[in-house]
Amino acid sequence: MSASMRHETEAPSQYPQVDRRSGLSVREFRKEYLYSRRPVVITDAIDSWPARDLWTLEYFKSRYAHTQITVFRLGGERYQPDDYETVKLSTFIDRLQADAFDTYPYYVRDDWRIFQTHKELLSDYKVPKYFFDWFVFLPEFMRLTYPRIFIGPRGALTPLHLDIWGTHAWLAQLVGRKRWILFPPEQQGLLYDCSVQPQNPDFVRFPLFRQAKPVECTIGPGDLIFVPGGWAHEVVSLDATLSITHNYMGPGCFTQSLSGCVQEQVFGRLKHRLGINHA
Repeated sequence: MSASMRHETEAPSQYPQVDRRSGLSVREFRKEYLYSRRPVVITDAIDSWPARDLWTLEYFKSRYAHTQITVFRLGGERYQPDDYETVKLSTFIDRLQADAFDTYPYYVRDDWRIFQTHKELLSDYKVPKYFFDWFVFLPEFMRLTYPRIFIGPRGALTPLHLDIWGTHAWLAQLVGRKRWILFPPEQQGLLYDCSVQPQNPDFVRFPLFRQAKPVECTIGPGDLIFVPGGWAHEVVSLDATLSITHNYMGPGCFTQSLSGCVQEQVFGRLKHRLGINHA
């Protein structure tokens, strides 16, 4: 069975659930989740956003029908950077509404360009009060561009991975539901460099994965999930979905995030300019 086919229906809960909180103060968030590096779903963090009501698939289809967008194809266990197509947004939304991921394995992933093309979208959301990004203190060329959008069909899969540079992340769900399976940093040795498929593990290839003890959650429209740096996670769309996300640097991930940023954005660019090949 293909990776996409096994995700078409919602699986029953297998693991302990991530906390779901509302009315969470910044102090409570920092003490109970940020400093202790625990994920949490905050159910009312985006209630004031215009996007909470405006951003539907039909809204994007009608308002930005002719916008060209990059869609990535899952052809195996991972997305490949060169396996993509560029299509009109209305065409893509028509396809994802008609087909699930097993017949149409394409996903808009980490796309920031739509916000550069249509800057008015930026007024429809605001970074929630819980998340201050220390990257603002670095030169602009060292920062990644956010927000980023995900749009995909039912069954769309983000394979198990660790976020860039060990950063913290938050993702806000606007349309549809997503199931998350998350593994704490101390279990990385059981994940075989994130080669395992948590919802259909091959215990012959990955026997240590039997010892893994993840947590999970399903988020829906209006929910926001915080993922601390170093937590590996796999995400599957249970419906056609639309989400936006930020990665950021803060307490608990400063050293690894800054180190990764400098290595890639400074030394990586310098080596490229000097024509030095990576070893």
